[in-house]
Amino acid sequence: MSETIIEKLSLIVNETFNQYHKSFLIISGTVLTGWLYNKYWINRRLFSSCQSMEGKTVLITGGNTGIGYETAKDLLQRGARVIIACRNVNKGYEAINKLVNESGCSKLNIRLMECDLCSFDSVRNLAKLYNEEEDRLDILICNAGLGYSSTIITKDGFNPVIQTNYLSHFLLTNLLLNKLKQSKPSRIINVSSDLHKAVKSIDWSDALTQFHKTSLFGAYAPSKLFQILSTYKLKQDLLDNENINSFSLTPGLVSTSIKDPMEESINFFTSIFYYPLFYLMKFLFSKTPQSGAQTSIYCTIQSHLQKSKDLYFENCTAVKSSPLTMDPLLAEKLWTISCQAVGI
Repeated sequence: MSETIIEKLSLIVNETFNQYHKSFLIISGTVLTGWLYNKYWINRRLFSSCQSMEGKTVLITGGNTGIGYETAKDLLQRGARVIIACRNVNKGYEAINKLVNESGCSKLNIRLMECDLCSFDSVRNLAKLYNEEEDRLDILICNAGLGYSSTIITKDGFNPVIQTNYLSHFLLTNLLLNKLKQSKPSRIINVSSDLHKAVKSIDWSDALTQFHKTSLFGAYAPSKLFQILSTYKLKQDLLDNENINSFSLTPGLVSTSIKDPMEESINFFTSIFYYPLFYLMKFLFSKTPQSGAQTSIYCTIQSHLQKSKDLYFENCTAVKSSPLTMDPLLAEKLWTISCQAVGI
């Protein structure tokens, strides 16, 4: 009986291959070419510049891991003072010790500050400490991100992905704005994602809670859209008046810890489809954290960008973002409800 089943299956496989072998070869060749291109070209294209960051102070959220870590290492090697803000203090100190060894920087040039982006109180504590103890803030890099969360709502009453990726960075930026003004010309950099283009409209009644989300990407896509919209608003308000420029960027598909909470957050049937596809895409096309950090580094150090009107970057090049991200009415609406949400 079992031999008969095996024979039938073998026959089906053989007939299918014979019928579609050209398609299989084309698909296999395309996948192999894409993998080779990614591995030996994309992940070896590192931004080259001798620009010094001596005398500059940079604050990076999530600088203890992934592209934040690689960004911090590069800036330390250029002579910058780097402050890393992260939730897990133990992991933060491990990262700092590693960064000192790998970059060869002085221990005086690097500092850890605790901040849980799921808590507005924690963000306010970070800003208070920074404003009291640090003299400068030349670059604020809002890098930390959360992909999924098993928690439905934070203690502040918002979707945890929206709060981590957008609202807490919005609050932090505003609380540190005077320090940025004192250090101008300065910059604000928001690490976003091309997934923001998946959002076609904004439901303002549910924008910050995302109770009605139905997308596979959950609240991640709108959180990244909101980051770029707020970047647009900051650029309009601050570039000409205060000499503070703002940029948003996509690092591309990067294999980092941002995906860690995903398994707890999507249902079993979704995961059956999603996981094989996700890991295949990651294997074939994902960037290394070092490669993914290049656009963040580019937007941080390139002197000719200080007066740039460009909003959104990918692979160290200005590219177009979704039309929603450059709508002044949407930007103003988002800014208003965000101020109300964080209490400023």
